[in-house]
Amino acid sequence: MNKLKIDMIFKSGLIFCGIVLMQLLAYMICFGGGIAVYIARGENYISAAYKMSQMRDTGSFLIWISAVSASLSFIWCAILYRKSSWRVKGIDYKKVFCKKNVLSIICVAVGGCIIITFAMTFISNLFPKMFEGYTKLMSNFDVDSFGMTIIYVLLIGPVSEEIIFRGAMFDRFHIGFSFWTANALQAFFFGLYHMNLIQGCYAFILGMALGMVVYSTGSILCSIMTHILFNTTTYVLPAALGVKSALLRNAVVIFLIIMVVLSLIAVRYFVKISNEKIQKDERRYNG
Repeated sequence: MNKLKIDMIFKSGLIFCGIVLMQLLAYMICFGGGIAVYIARGENYISAAYKMSQMRDTGSFLIWISAVSASLSFIWCAILYRKSSWRVKGIDYKKVFCKKNVLSIICVAVGGCIIITFAMTFISNLFPKMFEGYTKLMSNFDVDSFGMTIIYVLLIGPVSEEIIFRGAMFDRFHIGFSFWTANALQAFFFGLYHMNLIQGCYAFILGMALGMVVYSTGSILCSIMTHILFNTTTYVLPAALGVKSALLRNAVVIFLIIMVVLSLIAVRYFVKISNEKIQKDERRYNG
């Protein structure tokens, strides 16, 4: 392994360590902020600190930590992303958001979510103990934090994670490695970031797809769009499957099957574009 590759792994590792530290900082901000709110309402410090200690494992508190941490990480990694000098400037957004790209993005996001959801459901039935930790984690986001959870899952989380992993980290990995290796590395760290085996596995797969989207289209806005649509589908899918009308259920099933097929076609499309772009880059650098 040459010096450049080691250097890029080191820099990307520092970014990852930084976003982990952001979670600790977010915890301190949320805990301290909660104490300040209680004191402002007339509580003494000891009483305020006790009440916050009782709240720290609740869904509301956890989602606020996630939101603050993601926001801090976004600011830091957005600065790093803007400093990347190798990316193409003056992007033609009409070309980026052409009909074929937009339709492929929708299919990858919606169809990919359907595939992953049903795969996880199937595996969870075979190995229920593996999913105990994951189920407990998801149950932490209770009804009391539903509004903030929606904002985080559908906006703050996708935007910050794309800037971190498909932005700052992918940029650095791609300087030292080929696209496919760089893509796998950023996807690995994306999975590791979720700190849960089940989430980590499907986050790795999602990260690989998002890496292809941003590379083949040339714009991180496309991967942000894909990520938001993917997360949105996770909320819409249970409601769609829960319709009472047999006719509507059949229509939903047909739609899901169509989207799965279209998602596989869309993934093939992005793989093809990515490989063509790799060949163009190689000719440019070798020529």
